[in-house]
Amino acid sequence: MKKGAIFGIVAAFIVIAMLIFIPVMVNNSKVPADAVSTSVSDSAENSDLAPSPGGETYVWDQTETEEEKTDQPSEDTTGTEESESEADTPIEDETTKEPETDAEETTSAATTTKRPDTSEPETDPDETTSAATTTKRPETEEPETDEEETTTAVTTKRPETTEEPETEEEEVTTSARTTSKVEPLDPEKKYVAFTFDDGPHPENSKKITDKLLEYGGKGTFFVVGNLIYGDREKGMQYAYEHGMEIAIHCWSHEWYYTKNPEKYHDEVYKAADAIKNSIGIWPTLMRPPGGNITESQYKSSEFPVIIWDVDSNDWRYKSNKEKSQRENIDIIVNNIMSEVKPGSIILMHEIYENSYLAFCEAIEKLADQGYEFVTVSELLQNPETGYKYYSATYKKG
Repeated sequence: MKKGAIFGIVAAFIVIAMLIFIPVMVNNSKVPADAVSTSVSDSAENSDLAPSPGGETYVWDQTETEEEKTDQPSEDTTGTEESESEADTPIEDETTKEPETDAEETTSAATTTKRPDTSEPETDPDETTSAATTTKRPETEEPETDEEETTTAVTTKRPETTEEPETEEEEVTTSARTTSKVEPLDPEKKYVAFTFDDGPHPENSKKITDKLLEYGGKGTFFVVGNLIYGDREKGMQYAYEHGMEIAIHCWSHEWYYTKNPEKYHDEVYKAADAIKNSIGIWPTLMRPPGGNITESQYKSSEFPVIIWDVDSNDWRYKSNKEKSQRENIDIIVNNIMSEVKPGSIILMHEIYENSYLAFCEAIEKLADQGYEFVTVSELLQNPETGYKYYSATYKKG
């Protein structure tokens, strides 16, 4: 009896203890009502927790699922399947399946669970890296494209920088704005420059050129612009093509610049244009008709002004009648030989027959005396603008 009583008492204590401690344990495992309502509302927004049909929330199961998922990568589908297998109710399936979709879409939303926080650093870096890579790749490719385009542009420009200076050099050396390039002269030799005005001439331009070439020489032709046409132009082009120098005399030879200064500009530049249009280069020298030019005109001119120190006066002795031709030629030759010296600029006219014949005799005599024949630019070694040149040894400015 005593043993039965003792067992009865012990059993009663056990029952009482169970009645006391079991509710306490149950209450401790439950979340307060505020937390439950918050969890339920958050789960409704974030789909991290789902209410059961009875209104209760399986918080402890979700927490276990979260702890298990926190230990594993957010993208690991195996962990999700394990948590689903541990849950015995359909509610747990909804709770664990929905976060896979919603947690990635709403990674920035505040939740009571840690899964979104855990998935963000792992999901976002990949997305950020891929986005950065996607964003930067065009930037990396674009500079390469730009470099290729730049290289192409440079390649396109290189021929221009190679060709243009050569073209410009040719234009500059034949432009009145600068001096042309000439070979230096031997100081031990004697040089003179034959110059011929009022051409071009359909026959004499070529004949004078051939005579100069016969002596290994060159000369300078000061031409009238409105005469550059037909056979006259061909004669001038022949002279230029054989190394002779073509320079400006005037456009019409109707005006003296000292008396008609308003005509100066048009007369000079129209002639220059006609020369360039014919032989392709801009002339470098200018001689005014009769040598008449004002100080302000030659000092402001972009062309060096060429006068002379030996005047053949051939235009005065142009008659070629039988009785007077020989005498006239002798006078012309004598006018040259009596005044010439090293560095002289000799004035003649190419349009008269007597001038050509006198030239042929004079060049022969000068060659016998050791003279060589060059252009004015060669004789003056690149004359400067703002001066009147009379010879290689005298200029006025």
